[in-house]
Amino acid sequence: MNYDVIIIGSGIVGASIARELSKYKLRIAVLDKASELPSGASRANSSMIHGGFDDKPGSMKARLCVPGNKKWHKLKDELDVHLDECGSYVCAFNDEEIKHLELLLKQGKANGDPGIEIITGDELRKHEPNVSPEIVAALWSPDAAIINNFEAVNAMIESAKINGAELFLETEAISLLFDDRKNIRGVMTSKGEFKAPVVINAGGVHSGEISSWAGDKSFRIIPTKGEYILLDRSTKGLIHSFLFSCPSKAGKGITVLQTSEGNMMSGPTASEQEDPEDKTTTSEGLAEVIKGARRLVPKFPVNMSITTFAGVRANTDTGDFAISVLRTPRGFVNVAGIKSPGFTSAPAIAEYIVEAMREELSDRIKFEPNDKFIPERRNIPRFLYLSMDERKKLAKENSSYAQIVCRCETVTEGQVVEAIRRGARTITAVKMMTRAGTGRCQGGFCCPRVAEILSRELNIPLDEITRHGGKSKLLVGKTKEFLLEKYAKGAGQNV
Repeated sequence: MNYDVIIIGSGIVGASIARELSKYKLRIAVLDKASELPSGASRANSSMIHGGFDDKPGSMKARLCVPGNKKWHKLKDELDVHLDECGSYVCAFNDEEIKHLELLLKQGKANGDPGIEIITGDELRKHEPNVSPEIVAALWSPDAAIINNFEAVNAMIESAKINGAELFLETEAISLLFDDRKNIRGVMTSKGEFKAPVVINAGGVHSGEISSWAGDKSFRIIPTKGEYILLDRSTKGLIHSFLFSCPSKAGKGITVLQTSEGNMMSGPTASEQEDPEDKTTTSEGLAEVIKGARRLVPKFPVNMSITTFAGVRANTDTGDFAISVLRTPRGFVNVAGIKSPGFTSAPAIAEYIVEAMREELSDRIKFEPNDKFIPERRNIPRFLYLSMDERKKLAKENSSYAQIVCRCETVTEGQVVEAIRRGARTITAVKMMTRAGTGRCQGGFCCPRVAEILSRELNIPLDEITRHGGKSKLLVGKTKEFLLEKYAKGAGQNV
């Protein structure tokens, strides 16, 4: 397990860095304790590509958000991901909030966010007729967009793998390895030692702990939970853009949006907590989401909810990203505390930190350009969006594309098999790569079929298939055997 660079964490930031590094002839290992991607905050977020007006000029967030936004508008075609270039509105309900819009406008112009302007509530309602009649003004950011975050993370890491990077899932980092306390030697993991002269910390909510292993305690991670409600795709068209309330110290507030796939969604809350892994939803949190959603969109149809979920953001006590190449120990790189606008900034973060590494760590690794770098990556065919002629052609070439597995999202057996070929090993991995199970029934129809295909393609027993790795098995055994064993124990008889 000898590499040039080890990246801890394969969220959108770790995956973006892996792809950027794969432009050089480097041996790259990406480690993640999850069983599928995306995980952590890269899975549970608002899927927003921000315009760049919300962060204080001069901060690392402000410096990287607008360049990241521009890169995503290019990468959507290069990596074949959904990007809905819908723009965003920050809504004001009174004169005090209008003053805040003016501050955001000033910040946005200083940060280089093009085209932003303040419009009246009536102008807003011409474009979004279902927003509240009490909104008096809004800040319009035309370059804001909504991305399919599942696709984006998998696209980034697949692109890195195409260009030579290696991904190790279910591989948890336990500690750093040193030649002495001044030089990095690698990472000790749940699967043994991975050696490299450079280690990048992209560990999300755990990035503060990982940084402390290197002796850097210049920042602290404050895990902050955000709860969401997702509605059925039949709500498509109720709104078209990303709607913000005026932000507060706690965050950007409750938002309402239409996802890149057409589902209406609202959230997040902002609740600080000790446990970085607590992703439970609460009645109080969801009530806050509904209240905030109906303030922006009074007709927000909660009865069309198909699921609720929560993510944990890696807030820092400094209020900014913690990005640096440490001088001691040599070879340790922090890309920590990445929260909103972290998803937006990810491609720019990757470019920034790789350039910093070239300047600071050229004595440890050689940055020789990879003249065989392949920038393009194609997605699994999206059967739902194909014309009938395109569907017939695909099914004629491969009959498995004629078999519908997920009725809600029109996902075929061919798509599931291709996801497995690309590395899916769990029900959730297939879901992230194909959307099987994301529809109205939330996998009630397709889950058993996906499990059968996984069992067949991986050549493992059906009762070893898991939802998301570990002990999350779908089946405990055959019903008849289970009931007979239970009866025998209860009756004290041999059956």
